[in-house]
Amino acid sequence: MDGRKQGFGINILIFCLGLFTIFLGALRAPSTYLYSFHFLDFQLNFSQRTLSFLTIFDGFFLIIVGYLLRQKTRGALRTFAVAATFSALLNLLGGTRYYHLTLTGAAFGLIIILLLYRRRREYVITTAARWGSEVVVALITIIFTVSYGVSGSLLLGDQFSPQITSLGNALYFTGETVTTLGFGDILPVTLTAKMFTISIAVLGIAIFFGSMSILIAPIIERRVGGVVNRMEKRQLESLSDYILILGYSTFIHEYLIRKKNEGKPIIIIEKNEAVASKLRAEGFTVLNQNADDEGVLGSFKLSNASRVLVASADDGYNLLIVAALGQVAPKGAYSSKITVLVSNASNVNKFRIFGYVIFDLSQVISSSLESQT
Repeated sequence: MDGRKQGFGINILIFCLGLFTIFLGALRAPSTYLYSFHFLDFQLNFSQRTLSFLTIFDGFFLIIVGYLLRQKTRGALRTFAVAATFSALLNLLGGTRYYHLTLTGAAFGLIIILLLYRRRREYVITTAARWGSEVVVALITIIFTVSYGVSGSLLLGDQFSPQITSLGNALYFTGETVTTLGFGDILPVTLTAKMFTISIAVLGIAIFFGSMSILIAPIIERRVGGVVNRMEKRQLESLSDYILILGYSTFIHEYLIRKKNEGKPIIIIEKNEAVASKLRAEGFTVLNQNADDEGVLGSFKLSNASRVLVASADDGYNLLIVAALGQVAPKGAYSSKITVLVSNASNVNKFRIFGYVIFDLSQVISSSLESQT
């Protein structure tokens, strides 16, 4: 069995664990059992229903993490470890009821953790680029705000009307205060409670929503960008006699300007977002995609193109683009249309096997210098 099928099997196991956790939470939900914990002079009370809500939420979260593990990232692996640990704690707290099912779920989760631990070396893809410092700060801020609100509501519970004595009510009051909904069903009575409520509201307005926007904005931008790209691709279907540029480099900038001034339609596929934005500002039609993506290349009608230019400054990237072209275009069908720019003369032979026109930049520069002497 190959690694992909084994990984798929673990994802199925995690999915089943998530469903089982949801089932366990729903099974406990009708119970009115009340948990009470004493630590020093502090007493914490919460109901079985609150525990059931958290268990159901954790089950859904496990399913999501199981899907993310398909990407073989370290971040997803660590997230699953945290979610599984949280699930175990919930099971321990609620182990007084349906203990046989609780033990089954705990054993199931332990088996999955052991399987992932044995295959931990497969999860080597770093997620540092996706989780920048702004995102980390935003997550910490959200967690701090919710934790501050819930813990403060419980500590000052007898200073509210009605009193806040459960974790569920504390979370509810924090949510309605942070979102500034203010239904008025729970009111602060003392000055301390009122100041605390104001502090939660300030955190919600000044920090919480700002942090949420940091997390959500990139998702919205990607969605909007995807819609724009799809609209541009549909417009391409009606184009003919156009030039397709796969990967941009400054070597071809003057050529593109000249062809654009001649009224020639030019389509550029460039993976660098900053470069793509700059080219759009100059009036070019640019798809911010990977030029070696077979799906992207397959959306073009190469028969309608007058020329296809593989023009990245990176020969390695150009080689990937040429290989992808070979998969989406019939062999030899468009060889005369496709030109590949090669920066390093030692790489020319690597491109010859594809049968496309090769433009050796080092030879052109050498010839140009020789003509000046």
